[in-house]
Amino acid sequence: MSPSADSPGSVDADTDLPISQFLTYRLVRVQARLNAQAGSLLRETCGITLTQWRILSQIGALGATTAKAVAQNADMDKGLISRNLKTLVESGLVLVSPDDRDNRVQHLKLTAQGRAVFDRMLPIMQRRQRKLRDSLTEDEFATLHSALDKLERAAEDTLLP
Repeated sequence: MSPSADSPGSVDADTDLPISQFLTYRLVRVQARLNAQAGSLLRETCGITLTQWRILSQIGALGATTAKAVAQNADMDKGLISRNLKTLVESGLVLVSPDDRDNRVQHLKLTAQGRAVFDRMLPIMQRRQRKLRDSLTEDEFATLHSALDKLERAAEDTLLP
């Protein structure tokens, strides 16, 4: 019996490449592992999720900002941001205030407690980034960035099948 099209060992008839080796599968697998690693680190160190860190780090880096700016800068879904902001506000890490002219706009600012979490986690996350980068040579790192830039452009190409 031949493997089904969805099984990891399946072969794509056009390329003879096992589906488990498709570029998108590999990228998702690496992303999942890196996210799990970061999530564990954040949970153990300060009790927040990776998504909450992404929001906190955007606010921390941008200063007072809006939910829309966080969504654009972090390339995150507005609904996901909204749900996590609620938790961050309830935890006393973020202050949310409405815009004087447009109630749809939410202004975001870290509280003193939120700033403390950001200040504590930023050097830890920077060390993690350095360690990940150090696992590659300079040439590999440059090649990876170049390849990712090309893939981002290809992902925006609506003409791809």
